[in-house]
Amino acid sequence: MKKNIYKVLLSTFNISSILLLAKLFNIDKLITIMLLIVQLLITYILTRKRTNKTSRIIISIVCIIFTITYIVINYSIVHTTKVIDNITTNNEEYKIYEVLVLKDSKYKSIKQLKNTNIGFIETDTYLEESTNTLKKKIDYELNKYTDISTLFTSLEENKVSAISIEESMINLLEEEIAISDKTKIIYEYKVLAKNDNVIKTENNTNKPFILYISGTDSRTGINTVSRSDVNIVAAINPNTRKILLVSIPRDYYVQLHDTTGIKDKLTHAGIYGINKSITTIEDLLDIKIDRYVKVSFDTVKRTVDLIDGIDIYSDIDFTSWMSKKCKFHTGVQHVDGFCALAFARERKAYTRGDRHRGENQEQVITKVLEKITEPKYLLKYNSLLDITKDTFHTNMSKEEIIKLVENEYYATTKWQIETYNLDGEGAMLPTYSMGSMNLWVMLPDEETIYTAKGKINDYLNEK
Repeated sequence: MKKNIYKVLLSTFNISSILLLAKLFNIDKLITIMLLIVQLLITYILTRKRTNKTSRIIISIVCIIFTITYIVINYSIVHTTKVIDNITTNNEEYKIYEVLVLKDSKYKSIKQLKNTNIGFIETDTYLEESTNTLKKKIDYELNKYTDISTLFTSLEENKVSAISIEESMINLLEEEIAISDKTKIIYEYKVLAKNDNVIKTENNTNKPFILYISGTDSRTGINTVSRSDVNIVAAINPNTRKILLVSIPRDYYVQLHDTTGIKDKLTHAGIYGINKSITTIEDLLDIKIDRYVKVSFDTVKRTVDLIDGIDIYSDIDFTSWMSKKCKFHTGVQHVDGFCALAFARERKAYTRGDRHRGENQEQVITKVLEKITEPKYLLKYNSLLDITKDTFHTNMSKEEIIKLVENEYYATTKWQIETYNLDGEGAMLPTYSMGSMNLWVMLPDEETIYTAKGKINDYLNEK
């Protein structure tokens, strides 16, 4: 009976050990060898006939402890792998289209629009996919318009019965015209966006690299093509343990990559896909972006809560426009995830508006990075990965992410983080996305762009 118990115990131990060693081999070969030695030693002592009873009992207890530990670690690795696979491979983006009619219209469902005129924007890259998708639902007459403001005017003047607009475009209109007061949505459909994934990583986190951080608050999820309200370029040098965060105002008036003529707000680049934002910023700063992360604002809130809040500094007293719950006073204060997000999104309380908001965003990111790399929070990285599951996407590989976490375990020095903000001057000008309608934009200050280029170059080349 006792022999059978030892056999079951040893078999369970060896199975769990082999499964773990197979997973650890490509991560850390030294630890793998050490655990293999432990496995062989325990197996030898328990199977050795001359092992006395006391030694057998002690080693059996050790064996049970190791087995339980191995099972927990195996589960953790499997869970981690699934989550990382999701955030590194599920990078498809969708465009959400909504069919709008006037609020007092007789139309209440998509079927009632059969054989009517429906308006579309002719410059939409996905016009063919969008019209064909809707054709599968109903027959209709297609009317094309040059830009979004002309399209909306056609609906107001009853030249068409309905219009089909991408969700992110509707958000643009809402900021300028408040179309929700005049229209209602009667149907929604989605089109798969072609993401050519122009960025290829080298799976080498020991070399200096540039990371683009894109923040979005799309109501339809991280896979939806939407405006990028946060645009931060991080120059990361693992050798010097230094990070430079360069914040670019969302309303920066730039030439969208592969376009000519009218410029646009940087935030609008996001409505053409993550790659449009990346290539536009590459053009602006004359850099090559190696990696990106696309983050929803909900990620910030949940991450800050998981690390027990952060300490932020405010240079004025104000109450957030997001919620009266978040009241900030001049000086340092501890905030939870909700108020950390409110602080990062605030611009109405500041005379410098979006410029100040960029500084706040950098401060929140810095505080999160400082705290999240502490050993006690690195131990929570499974929970952190759970947070990112549906709110975070990256083109970094699974191996890179695991290696970055491993490097932090062995690091002997903290990261040094510097922030820098591009600046500019406000103006009212037409944009590529909105046509002839004048919008508030920020004309770039070339001197700050020149300085940012120099700083990025210095960080990447410092030995």
